[in-house]
Amino acid sequence: MNPLRVILSGLALAFLAGCTSTTATAQTGSRFLVGDAPVAESYPNSWTVLENIGYESAYDETFKNPAWVAYHLQAPAHTPTPRPSIGYPTDNRTQSKVTAADYPSGYDHGHMASNNCIACFFSATAQDETFFMSNMLPQRHGLNAGPWKSVETAEVKWTTSNHDVWVIAGPVYTSADNQPVNPTKRVGPKKVCIPPYCFKIVIIKDGAGKIETLAFIMPQEKASGHKPKEFLTSIREIEGRTGLNFFSSLSAADQDAIEEKIADDVWPVN
Repeated sequence: MNPLRVILSGLALAFLAGCTSTTATAQTGSRFLVGDAPVAESYPNSWTVLENIGYESAYDETFKNPAWVAYHLQAPAHTPTPRPSIGYPTDNRTQSKVTAADYPSGYDHGHMASNNCIACFFSATAQDETFFMSNMLPQRHGLNAGPWKSVETAEVKWTTSNHDVWVIAGPVYTSADNQPVNPTKRVGPKKVCIPPYCFKIVIIKDGAGKIETLAFIMPQEKASGHKPKEFLTSIREIEGRTGLNFFSSLSAADQDAIEEKIADDVWPVN
């Protein structure tokens, strides 16, 4: 079956402009986003947007995780530098100063802004910044090295046939639509929250300006061996599960056109 194709109207294309904010209110002008930043609707906490060379992280000091992370890839890719041996540095811009040791046994340090993606399009320093703890979520290895990694790998390849690739990723703390965003699993002295799911939205634009989207909610448990296609969902479902509002500058009709559709399949890679 053909993948979802959403062609934005002239009004929506005018919205494709994306500065750094320190609250959960609308953020415009970011080079990492398609239009406005996600807005907190029923998400309970404020965040601080930490801007890096290749991505930005909306860091939530209450949950000790990013609420969302965004990055923007533009071809051509280059050969990445080797993965650095720097561990997972504490981001001293944060108040909570979560360390790598604050994650419990059985969880990886899961990149939201992909190390490999940033390494393929930015500098070695930009790649190093993806290892900040403010870019991490606790992820089961089966998810981190399974379908999550599969999408990260594809993101680089999708830039060869598309002008732009934007990605927004983050935690999902609920198991159903419109539940209160109140993580039940908080671990260690700093009470780092463990999300039962993670979300990812991928947006591509070709040279003609046509827009397509993919949306995923992937479970932490028993993700190994599963393909990303099995976790396709709608952006509207991600909104209902996270308490975030995406594309808030668009009219209701344009938001519906983008957010209600579920792709039939994941895009092919060249």
